[in-house]
Amino acid sequence: MEIDSAEYQLRCQLTGHEDDVRGICICENVGFATSSRDRTIRFWSPDELNYRNYTTSKILLGHTSFVGPLAWVSPGEEFPEGGLVSGGMDTLILVWSLATGEKIRTLKGHKLQVTGIALDGSDVVSTSVDCTLRRWRKGQEVEVLEAHKAAIQAIIKLPSGELVTGSSDTTLKLWKGAACIHTFSGHTDTVRGLAAVPGLGILSASHDGSIRLWELSGQVLLEMVGHTSIVYSVDAHASGLIVSGSEDRFAKIWKGENPFSLFGIACN
Repeated sequence: MEIDSAEYQLRCQLTGHEDDVRGICICENVGFATSSRDRTIRFWSPDELNYRNYTTSKILLGHTSFVGPLAWVSPGEEFPEGGLVSGGMDTLILVWSLATGEKIRTLKGHKLQVTGIALDGSDVVSTSVDCTLRRWRKGQEVEVLEAHKAAIQAIIKLPSGELVTGSSDTTLKLWKGAACIHTFSGHTDTVRGLAAVPGLGILSASHDGSIRLWELSGQVLLEMVGHTSIVYSVDAHASGLIVSGSEDRFAKIWKGENPFSLFGIACN
């Protein structure tokens, strides 16, 4: 696949947070949410006067320390306009109504920073620096798993229903219910980011500077090396391209069938 790097230009720059942004969550076609070290969550809606821009439509206040992972709750009976779930350094998970911008539920149980949130049906599943994976149902904690030997940094749900966690113990784990059905070993440092590649496998981003594409069997299909520092995030596009973000200030776009970077975009 040939792509023109000129197609990837800065579309808009959004300002509002007073400290670094820690998370971003696409909320279908409604807009997107961002979380920050400034202890706030901002919801950004399309600008009615400029379709290329977004403006802050809500600021969600409730965390007492920096906010990290976010998850979108699709509109339904409880959340007619959708909702958000957030996790913070304050060990809390907060559930928000987008219609009102108000916190409607507080989930307490983690002992240290909440690092990941995934929705499994109506359940909330969370991970933490406390090494646990916790499942919440109707506001109540219903399951606690001592999931890794070190801090858990990320969690995703696969289209097939399983959960995947990534940890500072350098491994990924594949979960079916409360059972770990496979441990993926290969990274040499913290696994920081995860993404699903439907029909193919799992992407992982690591502090070791690499990105790996894994089959669910644990086989490594690709190892992508090009960043010069910690890789914090990775995602897959429907076109087959892979995108990663790093401490080295570059967002890189990778051609999935071959382990090389097509080009990098410097982010100041």
